[in-house]
Amino acid sequence: MGGSKSKAIKKHAKVAFSDSELDILEVYFELLKCHDSLNGYLTQKSMVPEFPENPDFSIKLYNWMRERCKNQQIDYTNFVITLELLLKEQQEYYLSDYKFRVLEKFELFALISLGCLENEKEAINRFQVSYSQGSTVIKELLNVYYFNKEVTNSQRNDLAARSVANSIFDQKASLPFNQFIGLAKQQLIYANKMCKQYFTKKFIDPHLKYGIPALTSSSFILNDQILALLQMSSPDFNRIKQLDLKFSSSVGYDDLEHITEIIIESQQPLLFIFRNREDETQNDTFQQQVFGAYISIDQTIETHFVRKQQKDPMGILYNPNDLVSLYFGDEKSFLFSLLPKYQLFMSTFDIKSKQCFGYINSRAFNLKVPQPYGLGFGGDGKGNFRIWIDENLKGNATNRINNSCDQTYEMGYILEPHIEFLNLTSIEIWGAIFEEKETRPSNPTKFRS
Repeated sequence: MGGSKSKAIKKHAKVAFSDSELDILEVYFELLKCHDSLNGYLTQKSMVPEFPENPDFSIKLYNWMRERCKNQQIDYTNFVITLELLLKEQQEYYLSDYKFRVLEKFELFALISLGCLENEKEAINRFQVSYSQGSTVIKELLNVYYFNKEVTNSQRNDLAARSVANSIFDQKASLPFNQFIGLAKQQLIYANKMCKQYFTKKFIDPHLKYGIPALTSSSFILNDQILALLQMSSPDFNRIKQLDLKFSSSVGYDDLEHITEIIIESQQPLLFIFRNREDETQNDTFQQQVFGAYISIDQTIETHFVRKQQKDPMGILYNPNDLVSLYFGDEKSFLFSLLPKYQLFMSTFDIKSKQCFGYINSRAFNLKVPQPYGLGFGGDGKGNFRIWIDENLKGNATNRINNSCDQTYEMGYILEPHIEFLNLTSIEIWGAIFEEKETRPSNPTKFRS
């Protein structure tokens, strides 16, 4: 097993790669040389054709790999040595520079993206990351979802990357490298996993599958980078194969009626996205404020009174005289802000936590309960909601965000601290379809007033 170059490596040292992996790497190295080489060594141009989604990153990767080589040249042996850092786990390293053994895959990805060629851990930690550099790291990280596809001009939307950078830097001009990494990993909990998959798919296993959810229809709000952010941040969202558009509106007077029907009938998690315009004199492009909620729905556990009625109209599995609950969802739900800052607010699990994930009440329910009519998310279970959308959506001054009452989700400002009342301009609702099993069809019995 293994080509002549691979045999030469294994003859002189123990390597972390299997024989079949070395075969693949040797073929890949020859492919890179076909793109461009100099005296048998790789050049900056060698990798560019293999990184259409991240051409600038490929050049920085070459420079980083070259810096790791003792003779400053990337031959096959040095190619294997440096890839060991990117493809294998720390306990598997045999050939790589010990100085980089403690770095995780996202740290290595970030160093490459930043063009940081420092060799000492202390110098790396002191390396200052500017806001623009940090935005570039996030943008190139999100681009990995375009694997082997050229990013067209329409897709070169830096808003998603800048929204993460806005949250990380919080108006600071720069941060030390280790602080930047720590804050980025708080936002993007799957960054390490994604970087490992990216390098593995690029160099060893082109059949490795990963990707963002497919949209069944075009969106005025969602794009691939925003989907990549959500995918890299939430365990539940990470499993979604497809998002099915259920509702899209520029906000009308009867929208809550349609939203109510969607919620009552849905047998799948729902993604709610809202666009807000703080100032009527500005257009949506100038002032981007986008936030929302992902409400996970467990079909085996129903809490909403009307949803239970839909499933059991005879009242066999529940008592019609039970206390009426108008909340729905489970602990996998979360709130989020997309613009101007990217933040996730997961559900809490302490002893004071409430189960107010999502709330819906309509006059059409005809329930004799003293509870408000509208759509809500989070809160304290006493009529105070983190996000409240009144039944009269359009131009209603009671649509608001309350940042001080939530006992369901993590606290923090969803929009800027001074924003309390909402002026919604767009609403989208998407149904989540998971890959491992088909979603049950909706209840054929339509909800009616």
